[in-house]
Amino acid sequence: MKNVLLTFMMAATLTTVAQEIRIKKDKISIDETEVAILDKEKVVYKILSLDNRPIFSIERKSNSLLDGSTVYWSLLTDLSNNKTNEIIDYGKDQGLSFQRTIVASVCNDKYKFISASGIDEKGVLEFINGTPTDIQKVFADADQKTKEQLQTEYDAMTALNVKVSGGTIYQKQEVYKNGAPVLEYVAIGDVTKSNVTFMPNFPPSLVYTVNSTFTEIDNNNREQRRTRMVGAWYATKTGYRNPNTDKNIKDEIITPDNKYFNLRGTLTDTEKIKLNFYGNEDKDLLSKQIVAKLLYNGYKFEAMK
Repeated sequence: MKNVLLTFMMAATLTTVAQEIRIKKDKISIDETEVAILDKEKVVYKILSLDNRPIFSIERKSNSLLDGSTVYWSLLTDLSNNKTNEIIDYGKDQGLSFQRTIVASVCNDKYKFISASGIDEKGVLEFINGTPTDIQKVFADADQKTKEQLQTEYDAMTALNVKVSGGTIYQKQEVYKNGAPVLEYVAIGDVTKSNVTFMPNFPPSLVYTVNSTFTEIDNNNREQRRTRMVGAWYATKTGYRNPNTDKNIKDEIITPDNKYFNLRGTLTDTEKIKLNFYGNEDKDLLSKQIVAKLLYNGYKFEAMK
C-alpha cells in the first residue's frame, strides 16, 4: 500500500476511465444513477446510503512536499465505530466543484468505494478498519528521497566548481595573471528576481530567471556582451498549465526547450536545516537550487570551462 502511494507522489499519474459525477440536492449520481447522499458538516462530508444510513465520512486535506508538489489526501472515518484510515486522492480533476472532488477521491480506478452500482460498504469499511496507511511516513519518505536528489544536484554543481553568490553565478577557472596561471572565480551567468503579471487583474508572480552571460566576437571582430536565458523558476504562472500534468504552474522551473522541473520556493526552517549543505545564506538558497537543478539536468553556460 505504502509503496503504491509513494510511487504516485514521486512520479506517477493513474490512467482512469472517467465516471460522470453529479450532485444535485445532496444526491450523488454516478453515470446518471443515484447511489448515495452527501451530507456536509463543517469540513467533513458524510456518505449516506439512499435510505439515509451513515456509512463513512471524508475529510480532504493537502500536504506540500519538498519537491514542490502538492498532494491531496483524505481521512476516511467508519461512522459506526469512528475508526479512521487515510487515502491519497487519485480522483480525476473536477474543476471548481469541491463536492464532486470529494466524491471523486473515493470513486476512481484505485478506490472504487462508490460507483454506479452504489456504495461498496464492505470494501470501504474493510479498508478503513484494515492496515493503517501511516500517511505521514509516506510523506517523510518522499521528502527524504527529494533531499537526497537535491544533495546529488548540489554535488554535481560543486563538482563543476560552480557557485552562486549575490545573484551572480561563478565558476572557478584557470586564468592568466601577470603571465602565470591562477585559479579564480569567473562570472558565467546571473539569477535575476522580478515580479511578472501574466494576466490582467491578477496579482504578479515572483520569477527567478537564470541567464548565461558571455562574450563573443562579431563580424567586425569586436567583442560583444551576450545574454541567453537558461531557464526560469515561477512561483505561479497565472493562465498557464504544465502540459505534462495538466495542472496550473506552481513552484516550477521551465526551460526554453519546454522542460518542467518541480522546485519548492518557500521552505520551513526545519526543511532548510535538512538542506544545510547549500550553506546558511537564505537569500541565495533558491537561486542555488535552481542553478544546481539546471546543471544536473544538462543545461550549460557558454562561459563554462
